[in-house]
Amino acid sequence: MSAFIKFPTSIWIIIQLVLLIPYQGFSQEPGKRIITLNQAIQQATDSNLSVRSAGYRVDLQKALKGKAWGIEKTNVDFEYGRFNSYNVDNGFTVSQTFAFPTVYANQHKLAKATVKQSELALNATQSEIINQVKTYWWQLSFYYSKLSLLNYQDSLYTGFLKAATRRAEIGETNKLEQISAESQSLEVKNFIQQTNADIDIYISKLRTLLNIKQNFVIADTVLVKLNLAGISDSAALLGNPALAMYNQQVEIARMESKVEKAKALPDLKVGYFSQSIIGNQEVNGELRTFSAADRFTGMQAGIAIPLWIFSHSSGIKASKINYHIAQTEAEYAKTALSGEFEGLIQEYNKYKSSIDYYEKQALPQTELIISQSTKSYKAGAMDYLEYIQSLSRALAIKSNYLDALNQYNQSIIALEYIMGKVK
Repeated sequence: MSAFIKFPTSIWIIIQLVLLIPYQGFSQEPGKRIITLNQAIQQATDSNLSVRSAGYRVDLQKALKGKAWGIEKTNVDFEYGRFNSYNVDNGFTVSQTFAFPTVYANQHKLAKATVKQSELALNATQSEIINQVKTYWWQLSFYYSKLSLLNYQDSLYTGFLKAATRRAEIGETNKLEQISAESQSLEVKNFIQQTNADIDIYISKLRTLLNIKQNFVIADTVLVKLNLAGISDSAALLGNPALAMYNQQVEIARMESKVEKAKALPDLKVGYFSQSIIGNQEVNGELRTFSAADRFTGMQAGIAIPLWIFSHSSGIKASKINYHIAQTEAEYAKTALSGEFEGLIQEYNKYKSSIDYYEKQALPQTELIISQSTKSYKAGAMDYLEYIQSLSRALAIKSNYLDALNQYNQSIIALEYIMGKVK
């Protein structure tokens, strides 16, 4: 009997299509909406509940901005009785207390700084959501590409299993070949099941981010290599939204300190009074009689001096400490981000080297392994198990390349996020 056992033509067609032609990705599911990455990002920024909440906070701070000019309530006092003479008189006073003008000016600046902080918080929330969308999106693309490769493997091993079973039935080989083919086929089917579960998990995560209920399929079901540009040094962190928030918090603390200092200045008070003095009064040497209809009016002015300055000095001291706290936190955030940036750069370079290795060396060798192994097996120079081992090594290289490509892309997404380049 010849050492070469000829497979049916259909099996060889599967082998050629699966291994000699690069895999093309996951086919789109009929009946489901296909969305692009830009559409997903737009949907998330429009509908995500965290983004909406941050937007309401901006509206809240803008609404509170008018309180910066808030003036104390106007006092209106009324008097009635014998407070000038035996006659019953009446009088009323209208007075208004104002803080020193510097207080209102600084409170207005503080309100503007707080509004800006809320806007920066909105920007940071949008950046975070967009980053998550991109992370989940390309992770899904990875799983779709992985599923595509596994489906190819499944087709291959299913064909081998059928051939091995048939050969065992007619006594051309022992059970080991059949058991080996069956084991590999079942293992691939298990990986397919796990990958489908991963796809469902990330679809659910994306649906939550986008705040939609409909099922969908992403347009990028074939994993591609992303590009990264514009990296020079840690100066790229100037666009980081979280760092901008920390810096704005320093400005808020500075304005709070100025408000506290201004509050230690005297308050101002102005007023107007009108009262009756019923009876006889000498006016320019002549005696005149006044009734309740005759009014005596005048103006009042005064200041409220903060004699008890302990509370004011404590507030000023506390605001200075808070300012130093904000400065320290901002400096720490900058240092921490710089360290994280350097780490991400190292990861990016590591994965880039790995991708270069696969694209320049490993993947071309994979096609050579597949081609030579197939020829050797058909010529009878390689037995079934050796052939399967060769194909498994080739497929493992393709799978490892997908893993490396996914890690490479995720490092780019992380770098773009930390630099504030998420759109």
